[in-house]
Amino acid sequence: MEIVFQLLIDALLLAGYYALLSSGFSLMWGVSGIINLAYGSFVLVGAYLVYTFHLLGISLFLAFPLTVALGLLSGVVLQHLLINRLMNYEPFTLLVLTFGFDILLSNLLNFFFKADVRSLTLESLSGSLFVSHFIVPYNKLLVFLLSFFAILALQLYLKGTWTGKAIRAVSFDRVGAELCGINPGKIYAISTSLATALAMLSGGFYALLQGFTPFDSGGITLKAFFVCVVGGLGNVHGLLLGSLVLALSEVFSGFYLGEGWKVVISLVILVLFLLWRPQGVAGVKYA
Repeated sequence: MEIVFQLLIDALLLAGYYALLSSGFSLMWGVSGIINLAYGSFVLVGAYLVYTFHLLGISLFLAFPLTVALGLLSGVVLQHLLINRLMNYEPFTLLVLTFGFDILLSNLLNFFFKADVRSLTLESLSGSLFVSHFIVPYNKLLVFLLSFFAILALQLYLKGTWTGKAIRAVSFDRVGAELCGINPGKIYAISTSLATALAMLSGGFYALLQGFTPFDSGGITLKAFFVCVVGGLGNVHGLLLGSLVLALSEVFSGFYLGEGWKVVISLVILVLFLLWRPQGVAGVKYA
């Protein structure tokens, strides 16, 4: 029974991170209707940025804010140079655009950093916290806490500021929001910028949890897509539920069936939700 509780602890810690990992993907999809296939590459850009800052001797307390700032700037550039030009095209065109951008970013990362597995190992986070018979690694605990506060800050921003309320209004009803004086174009730019910053911040945390290469983007994007489909778009509760389902499926299937089954079980759950409840557990039914 102890091993089950240990696995539950591992899943809970992982779910906290997955909630942050998928938050930017969910935000961009929910507001502008774009499924960003380049999302995983932006996560990896954040991982490599934090890794590079660490090599340069920059403290993580400064590295993470710098990564967020560069993410905000990258989102603005992405929106104005690429997405705005194709917003009125068919959704498939935007899928092709983001897929091509994903390939471009992956190969650029490979050009500058090569395909070697990189990892951010800090001596201060190499140990574990022992609670009774259970083990909580310091790096997973830190990432969980930072992810929790980042999600909380996002929630407060969306519910407590005018811009956040405008983002929510556009996501619910773009025409109605426009009639109320909200400029959807500006909101799309803000949401894309914020989504990219969240992706790159989660990339910095990704570097603390495991090794990474330039070609991990597909798996990362799939995780974010899983959380959004299972949890549903439009609220943080769905994000947390989807993240918990993904974490539980990965941790338990990886332990009892083997690491090779993690993706298989996740894909089976994803397909079942797409067939049975495509709006997700806590999402709104699609029109």
